[in-house]
Amino acid sequence: MEASEARRFVVLDFYRFVAALGVFIFHLKLIDTGISPAWNGSYGLFVDMFFILSGFVISYSYPSDARGVAAYSRFMIRRIARIYPLHLLSLLIFVVLIGVGLERTARSTPLDFLYNLLLLQAWGVTDHLSFNSPSWSISAEFFCYLIFPLLMLLARKMQPIVLGAIVAALYLVLAHGHLPIWQERSQMYGANFDYGMLRALPSFLNGILLAILFRMSHPYRHKRMIFAGIGTFGLSVLVLNVFAKPDLAILLFSCAILLTAVGESAFKEFPGARLLGRLGNTSYAIYMLHDAILIAVFKPLWIWLGLRPDQFGLFALACCAVLTIAADRTYAYFENPARRFINRWADIGATSSRKRAAADTPVRFENTERAVN
Repeated sequence: MEASEARRFVVLDFYRFVAALGVFIFHLKLIDTGISPAWNGSYGLFVDMFFILSGFVISYSYPSDARGVAAYSRFMIRRIARIYPLHLLSLLIFVVLIGVGLERTARSTPLDFLYNLLLLQAWGVTDHLSFNSPSWSISAEFFCYLIFPLLMLLARKMQPIVLGAIVAALYLVLAHGHLPIWQERSQMYGANFDYGMLRALPSFLNGILLAILFRMSHPYRHKRMIFAGIGTFGLSVLVLNVFAKPDLAILLFSCAILLTAVGESAFKEFPGARLLGRLGNTSYAIYMLHDAILIAVFKPLWIWLGLRPDQFGLFALACCAVLTIAADRTYAYFENPARRFINRWADIGATSSRKRAAADTPVRFENTERAVN
């Protein structure tokens, strides 16, 4: 990694924060049937941006020399540490909500609990959403993590233009092939429990492609590129708010991510990086906890206050602020500590492997080994 490259893309993290709140608004607007159609944006498509971002960030940081079972195990432990603690917490919260009768519309059985516990609920094993319904996308991400080394092997063995053609073909076949696996006529972009992991696949591979293109972007890494990236992301938000054009949204997301990464890499530290990074840290908790808080707090509050549909804007703004604060505290006191705790297993395993390898190395090669490591 060159000194000029951003070790963490905080602007992309901020996009993730905005997208998480967009998904929340997408669900919050359902609390009243009289809410203006102006709020009926297709913000559910932000989930596809999450998949692209994940593919980009994970492949960007994936070691080029990662090989074998040990490297794969360490990768999976780190990914599980990233997604599973908060997934488990949200699942248990919904068990309580259903138990006390707050979530009356849930179709959640003991078998659904097992599917959710094992992160299989988006693999076509059921015909409905259950418990924390947004977690279907975490199940889909988990599928991509499992096959990630194969995707990286594929990506590294071909030219970017060929990989781009494969990504386009996957979108074309899965999104527009009228496959009978999809539950809804909206096909891939409406999928969740019905093979939602296949919805994630082209976008995740798209993110890997963007990471490859980013590594080839050295001649274009200028600070002014960040404005093109931010402008493109803003355009994507506007497009989603006006009409549902999934293919256009995917294209805009992809351009925004690549342009932003290229521009941000020209900064030693992006202005406001600390705040942007902190907001980015809240995105996963916003996404995973918003449905439970909506059911337990926001919806009852809307009814108790007797608010009118024309007051939804201010109400949504206040809810976003409360949700962000709750997510920030969740990250600080639960999500991050749990991740660090689990990651120690991966670090201990890697250290033990290196020690065993050093012990098995002949004495005459000791200096060479130290130089390599």
